Amino acid sequence: MKKISLIKLFWIFFKIGLVLFGGGYAILPFLRAEMVDKEKICTMEEITNYYALSQCFPGLVAGNVSMFTGYKARGVMGAFAAVFGVCLPAYLAIVIVFSFLSAITGYPVIQNIFEVLDVAVCVLILLTVLELWEFSVFDKFTTFIFLAGLICAVLNVSPFLIVIGAGMLGVFRHFAFPKDKAPCACCSSTPVQEDENE
Repeated sequence: MKKISLIKLFWIFFKIGLVLFGGGYAILPFLRAEMVDKEKICTMEEITNYYALSQCFPGLVAGNVSMFTGYKARGVMGAFAAVFGVCLPAYLAIVIVFSFLSAITGYPVIQNIFEVLDVAVCVLILLTVLELWEFSVFDKFTTFIFLAGLICAVLNVSPFLIVIGAGMLGVFRHFAFPKDKAPCACCSSTPVQEDENE
């Protein structure tokens, strides 16, 4: 697997953080472009698994996905570099913008910028759904899970309960329908060993 420096890893996630409007749900297209297509550090299946795992942990989805991806690339230090990189732009933006936010929000041009950004976020979230669909909904059982989860969401069932319920059904499937299958990418992947000199 290709080796990447901690500085470059930080820079990749810093760039992602700069344009990550819409939160963690919009991060998948950026991760695919940088970590899968360009750097070839992860596969798309691994990124999708990291994204699914991130729903089960407290905290920001973008931070959790970055942590898993950074750990795959460079171990513990890679996880720190990725999380720091993706979170730093938002922190800087809050510190810089907060002081004069009330003064600029009244301008029509600022309102138009936010409205257009909302549309762009919708596009990114749609791309995320399509990415997840390609690697997650692939047989009758996963289609059933998708439809059941969709119905629960429409009925305003807690997202926490939906995730926990899906996990329990996954355990049921494992024991009720055992089959020879390799471990998922997130469980079978190992981080790149760190160089002692770095």
